[in-house]
Amino acid sequence: MSAFEEAGVMPELIRAVEQMGWTLPTPVQAEAVPLILGGGDVMAAAETGSGKTGAFALPILQIVYETVTTSPAQTSSAQQSSAPAASLECKLSLDDRDSLLAISPDGLTCQARSQHAWQGGRATAGVREGRAYFEATVADEGLCRIGWASQAAGLDLGTNQHSFGYGGTGKKSHNKRFEDYGMPYGRGDVVGCLLDCDHGCISFTLNGSDLGIAFDLPKHLHKQALYPAVCLKNAELTINFGDSAFKFGPPHGFTGLSKLKSGQLVSADMGSQEQAGSSSSSQGPTALILEPARELAEQVHNAVIDMGRYLPRKMRTVLVTGGVNPKAQEKALRDGVDIVTGTPAHILKMVQSGKLALGSIKFLVLDEADRLMEPGNDGDTIYDLFSRLPKGGAGVARLQVLLFSATLHSVEVTHCAERLCQNPVLIDLKGKDAVPEAVDHVDTPDNWSEAVKRLKPRLLQRLIDYFRMEQCMIFCRTNFDCDNLEHFLNSLHGGTGAPFRGKRESGKENPYSCVVLAGKRSVEQRREALQAFKDGDVRLLICTDVAARGIDISGLPFMVNMTLPDKSEDYIHRVGRVGRQGVLGLAVSLVSTVPEKVWYCTVKGYTPWVNPKPGDKRTREEGGHTIWYEEPQLIKDIETRIRAPVEPLAPDMALPPSMAKAREASGGTSSAYGQAKSGEQNKEMHAHMEALRPAVAELARLEALAQQSFLGFRHRWTAHAAANG
Repeated sequence: MSAFEEAGVMPELIRAVEQMGWTLPTPVQAEAVPLILGGGDVMAAAETGSGKTGAFALPILQIVYETVTTSPAQTSSAQQSSAPAASLECKLSLDDRDSLLAISPDGLTCQARSQHAWQGGRATAGVREGRAYFEATVADEGLCRIGWASQAAGLDLGTNQHSFGYGGTGKKSHNKRFEDYGMPYGRGDVVGCLLDCDHGCISFTLNGSDLGIAFDLPKHLHKQALYPAVCLKNAELTINFGDSAFKFGPPHGFTGLSKLKSGQLVSADMGSQEQAGSSSSSQGPTALILEPARELAEQVHNAVIDMGRYLPRKMRTVLVTGGVNPKAQEKALRDGVDIVTGTPAHILKMVQSGKLALGSIKFLVLDEADRLMEPGNDGDTIYDLFSRLPKGGAGVARLQVLLFSATLHSVEVTHCAERLCQNPVLIDLKGKDAVPEAVDHVDTPDNWSEAVKRLKPRLLQRLIDYFRMEQCMIFCRTNFDCDNLEHFLNSLHGGTGAPFRGKRESGKENPYSCVVLAGKRSVEQRREALQAFKDGDVRLLICTDVAARGIDISGLPFMVNMTLPDKSEDYIHRVGRVGRQGVLGLAVSLVSTVPEKVWYCTVKGYTPWVNPKPGDKRTREEGGHTIWYEEPQLIKDIETRIRAPVEPLAPDMALPPSMAKAREASGGTSSAYGQAKSGEQNKEMHAHMEALRPAVAELARLEALAQQSFLGFRHRWTAHAAANG
């Protein structure tokens, strides 16, 4: 196996790099590629000529290829435009929002608790024809702006030429112009937002009172869809698009947004294509690569083309810089694009003009980040672009931010990482002493293990989504692993990471709601967690092997091993939680193909993982408290014990063909799990019941005799008492 193959690079890309004369990954490639494939944010510092371009281009090409080849075929725009308006779901988008804007499961309540930064978001449906109305109720104190925005607008409502807002301070705002309008509003007030596409104007109401026209739409926004938009600072809003009764109702001639006729509404996906002027076959880019200069952008663009030329599907790449025919760039964007490389100013210009849609971006790369963030350069432009990128996804679906440069230790880059990245891993091959405090660190020999730890929770999320798991038991190796996974799952679906504290709206409705059953939790906490899982208040039970034996969950459909147990017999006890009493169950193990370093401390009461001291992360042989975990060998031991191979899932999480065929008769891929085999008791259960039938009948006969004896005794006692006065 080649070193590139060990890094997880697909064969077609390995062939490409071999043709380019690369026989081994460079140090930065060896460290960065598995981390990027694992789904995390990465900051990499290495010398010019060290292979940085390949370090981010190879994994991006691979993931973009997998994304575009496995995504469902898109419906043509003609078909979409003829879809009835009722088929469009009107709610706040989980994707088109700032990361700190929390949205309720029904998509009708939003909240931002930062007291220093505005957090914005848009709805999933916009209006391109007719007269539309929606209401926003201020639920608590704080600052907010409410209004309308196109897909080309940033999320900071009212600060660009594509959005229009009305704020709680009594100001209307457009393109950073704040002017007096109406009156201030606050907690308990209801703001009505009106869009009149027929006359090209926007107006507002406050508690039912008409405040008059606030904006006349500029010509470039006529015929373009505008979406309900909000922007909050330490505030909360409840939105009503018309599916329930309005508090004040729309003025005459206006209709609740969700009740508009067919053709008047447009979905966010359709809006992205519309803003980009795209044809029915077009698609927004999945990756955006920013370079500080045209020459560098051209170099990286050409390198991406060279690396991707052996892929079964040609990657559509576009270069957006100055000095290139803009008409050719615009046509390429209209025809559909997978990867865009360019300079920030020119890319922002394309976005603002509606020719480049960013609604599908999953990767943002800042190459030569120190130059991009130099004072007076492109910092503000980059932050503007970042505000327009979708950030609502989680796990493998979230936006990945990659910073590559010769050095990453300037104040500007540190600040950039704090604003753009989520727990980035730093790969520092320069050896400088000053490093950003907001960065997690991994030692060079441990980067594979770090990638595994980041990848497994995201794979778990994909499993939950693919099989639509209503109930699943998840086994972790240690209490510490349980705590980390609990925080990860609670951070998904707009959560804050806080643990489950009893029944709440985001319990069973949240596909990732979870509780923990582990040794470090109190007896009462374990009891409450198990009961919440059994009652269906949460979907997922995270546990250590303390829960592997003796616990019976009736009809449990799924069990997942985040890490394999040390002993094969413990695997038997774990999987014994599913497949009980003839009910079909699926046991999935996330097996790392590379060694994983895990905590292993035999000092009673010492928890080095809480606040590691120097040397704690060394192995036991080196005087530390860790060991290397070899899961490939563990799975072989398990296969030997169960006398059967553990078949791998397909890359898209589908069941192995032989297993899928056997389940077809039971109702499909996932619906069969949690049901009795073939929809009824299996043969073993039936035989067991037949064996018990005579004993049950005899018990019933004896029960009847006992009842008759009791009633006869009572009758005789009553007669005796009456005879003796």
